[in-house]
Formats: sequence, structure tokens, C-alpha cells
Amino acid sequence: MDDKVITPGELKRRLDADAVSFIFDLRNEDEFKSWRIEGHKEIETLNLPQEDFVGEEERHMDKLPKDRQIITICAHGDSSKYTAELLREKGFDAITLLGGMDIWSEFYESHKVADLPEIYQIYRVAKGCIAYLVTSGGEAAIIDAPRHVETILDLAKTLDVKITQVFDTHLHADHISGGREVARRTGAAYHIHPADMDGATYDYNGLRDGSSFTIGNSVLKVVHSPGHTPGSASFFLDNAFLFTGDIIMKTNLGRPDLGGLADPWAAQLFDTLFNKFGPLSDATVIMPSHATSIREQDRDGVVKTTLGITRQQSDLFQLKDFPAFLAKVKASLPESPERYQEIRKVNLGLIDPDEKKLKELEIGKNLCGMAKKE
Repeated sequence: MDDKVITPGELKRRLDADAVSFIFDLRNEDEFKSWRIEGHKEIETLNLPQEDFVGEEERHMDKLPKDRQIITICAHGDSSKYTAELLREKGFDAITLLGGMDIWSEFYESHKVADLPEIYQIYRVAKGCIAYLVTSGGEAAIIDAPRHVETILDLAKTLDVKITQVFDTHLHADHISGGREVARRTGAAYHIHPADMDGATYDYNGLRDGSSFTIGNSVLKVVHSPGHTPGSASFFLDNAFLFTGDIIMKTNLGRPDLGGLADPWAAQLFDTLFNKFGPLSDATVIMPSHATSIREQDRDGVVKTTLGITRQQSDLFQLKDFPAFLAKVKASLPESPERYQEIRKVNLGLIDPDEKKLKELEIGKNLCGMAKKE
């Protein structure tokens, strides 16, 4: 590999080792504010658009360190490559992210969560989207498959398991689901709750609250858990692991407003948290489908928590009175990106954009969780 570039995989390894000290991000300010490279610790970053830097380099040299390596970043990798070359000519130690944020957006890594049954977490680092492969007795179930389905299919092939069931926890709004494609290519059944599927143009198997699926020697029980969407479903594996989709994440809860119905959906969320999940043990391991950043990964690279920790740390879990709960929810809702409604249409099969448009729709971090207000 060219020592003047850094691959997404190597960048992630350095981020995990806290070995990235300076980033020069050449994208426009609005793109930078929308999403950026983040580490486990804060990384010193200079955001200066390429058009403001080129031709005015000497004005900005004192903003760049001579004693540390600089990683240059742009949207597609071309501008940052040029800038890194220019900086090296001026005596700086500069390399560029290969493919820019475009390729970083499509970087995945997989980590094993448990041995019996085997659970693998597939993490899309830049977006914070998480998928799962659960396998027992040579069979496998997939939960919340990403659009880039080769990530899932290659892992199943490596493990020599047959994918028999494919689930989406809900109709996603922040990314394109790969669930139907995985099912099509493997012959597996595709499942999603019908409450989210009004207008869908394709066939699916409707999930029912309390129904169960056998995966080898394990049992996956469906828990209809509306609140993020009316059809949100969680999956309780062997009475130990709860795959919560976007209802419960490690550091926040799923927002109830992406359908434009914050009040009734918040009421459903309240019911899910205190009634549907009420009987479950504090020891229940929560496996979310989103993370806010790589800071949520543990030493094994896994994003998980327990229901007990969530009950202790979540402000909303402390509010047993619904009016107070609703007020807190409404105060915690970040802006809803317009493209989310278009993504929902893609996932319903109502529109079929080309690859370029799909990439544009998925750019940036997920915003499916409620924001913490200080």
C-alpha cells in the first residue's frame, strides 16, 4: 500500500489506538458539521474548505503542525490527495484518506458478541448503523442488514452457515435496508412488522407479537415494541439478548417523530419502555441497531449495554408520568433530515434510485436517536 495514503481500515485501527493526532478536513463547513471523523478521544481538527486553501496556502501554514502527522480528508479523496502532496513539498508529514468520506461511509467491521449462540455484530463505522448475524446449529438469522449486503453474505460464507431468516426491526429512515436483497440471494424468509408497511410494493412476512422463530438450537421471540415507529419490533434471543433496533440504544433512546406524529408515537414509546419491557430482567443484554460514535464500542469493539444500566442512566426512564415524559421527549428531538422521508420510500419499494442517489441519501451519521439536552 502507498505510504502516502491511509485506508479506512487502517484509519479505524489508529482511531482505536488513539494514534490519530491531527486531521485536516477540506470539505465545506456544512458537510463538516453534519459528520466528521471521530475518535475515542477528541482529535484536533482543522476544517478549511479546499477552495479557501488552494492559492492561499501560506496564510494557513501556521495552523498546521510540523511535529505531527496530518491526515487530509475530503469528500472523494481527490482534493485531499492534492493537498497532502502540497504539504509534503513544504516539509509536512501528510497523508490522505483513500477514497475520502465517500469510502469511509461504506467501511464496516465485524465483532463477535457471544459464543452460545454465536452472535456477530456488523458495525458501519461512519453512520453508526449496526446489523447482526445470529447462528446456531448451522443456521443463521440476520437482523437489520445494511445495503452493502456482501458484508453479511461474506461473513455467513466464512462461518459456513445457512441464512434462513432475515428480519428488519422496523422501516428504516436513515439508511437503505439490505434485508430483502439478502433474502432474495439466500432464499431466506424476510420479516418486518406490517404496521410500518403501508404502501409497500413487495411481499413480506408480517411479524406478530409473541411469535417465535427457531434458529438451530436457539429461539428468537418477537416483542412488538412501537415508539420509534408503530411497527418497531425487538427480538428476545434465548431470554438473554434483546435486539432493540432503534428503541433503546447504548446512550439514548429512539426518537418518535420521524413519521410526523410525535405525540401518539411517544405514547407508544412510553408503553413499550414501562409495560412491554417492564417484566424483563435488568440483566437483559441490549443489542442496539445504532451507535452515536465509536466511543460506544467496548474493548472488544462491541456496542452493547444492559436494560438495568439503561433504566438507571436514561432520563426518560425516570419519568413515570406521561405528560412529563412527553415534554422531555419533545425537548430532545433533533432536526429531522428531509432525506429521511425519501429513504422510507426506498425501503417501501416506492422509488428505486440509482447507486449515486443511494449514496447521497445515506451520507452522514444516523439521527434516529433523541439528543441529550444539557
